[in-house]
Amino acid sequence: MAFERSCFFLVFFFLAVGMASSSPKYISYDALNVHMLGGRGLLEKFLVKDDCPFDAAKEDLTPLTGTCKGPYYNPLVCCNGFKQIACRHSEEINDVDNGCAIALFSNINKQGGYPNALFEKICKGDKEGLSCADAKPKAAPKH
Repeated sequence: MAFERSCFFLVFFFLAVGMASSSPKYISYDALNVHMLGGRGLLEKFLVKDDCPFDAAKEDLTPLTGTCKGPYYNPLVCCNGFKQIACRHSEEINDVDNGCAIALFSNINKQGGYPNALFEKICKGDKEGLSCADAKPKAAPKH
């Protein structure tokens, strides 16, 4: 009886872990709204934690900057490019206290010359945020 109960709890544990890890990642609206804190100004360097485990300045932004061009920013193209970059680090970006979201948006806006809050305005998701389930990498050129 005790063995059966142990097996049941073990199966339940692995099932719960499997379901949790298979849930789609997303970029939260809190992370998208981080632009409200402003750019990476001198004052902000003292107010925002810099505990980001990845270097946003070294991120390859070509999936976004190579396809998302103004003056008309196509939401389908721009949001897919944005998600290709942001979804790689969704857990870190969703933790708005570590500085990752601010650093990434600052780098995106600096390198791409995008208007402030562009992705918040044109990229719409569900109640949780922007789903990463449909982030499609750009097809590699055929030689």
